Amino acid sequence: MSEETSGEIKNAAVFHHRINSNVLIPDYKEVYRYAGIFGKEDFVPDEQLSRLAEEAEKEVCNNMNCRGLYIRFPLTVTESDQITYDGKLLYDIKFGDVSFSSHFLGLNLKDCNAIYLFAATLGPAVDKAIQKASRINAAKAVMLQASGAMYIEKYCDALMEFLSEAESKEGNVLCPRFSPGYGDIPLEMQKTFFELLQCQKNLALTLNNSLIMSPEKSVTAFIGVKKNNGV
Repeated sequence: MSEETSGEIKNAAVFHHRINSNVLIPDYKEVYRYAGIFGKEDFVPDEQLSRLAEEAEKEVCNNMNCRGLYIRFPLTVTESDQITYDGKLLYDIKFGDVSFSSHFLGLNLKDCNAIYLFAATLGPAVDKAIQKASRINAAKAVMLQASGAMYIEKYCDALMEFLSEAESKEGNVLCPRFSPGYGDIPLEMQKTFFELLQCQKNLALTLNNSLIMSPEKSVTAFIGVKKNNGV
């Protein structure tokens, strides 16, 4: 479900998103991958490892509270007259009162006419479970971390699916999400998300001096919106 918050920020409304944790289907292959247990394609965990992963996944699922925020702006992306130090073309990106230049995000957004900024979290109880396990059972803590990483990605996918369904009614499609800290978008961009989405007020999500979010199992990202030329 989604609901509009009261008021508007920089001429765009902020919306809340929430789903029941049971809607998300666990992916144990992703849990093992996040835990650093890659193996071969035919990798089959032994009984002890399977039990540890299942217990950790269920504990994360029982503790998580999947909530998110999103905001949509008209977007303009134009080729800049500047290039990067290694010769890559920069794009000037503008939405709301925000403007900056990027190569990698510009490539992602260059055909888009609108943009979403979203923040998503599993909530503080997952962090507390991981912290507790780290003091008494290191192996369980690793699996809880991995399960949390799997589930926050699952929730981001679900939020994107929700937005995609809404945009498809207008003949639009979404581009892959792109988070601060990737490519040439610095973590400093987190401050823009927190200002526009009012994350601390609306989501109890905080940002420390190192630009790390708390709760830890949280994500911010851009999502471009473009016309579906196949429609």
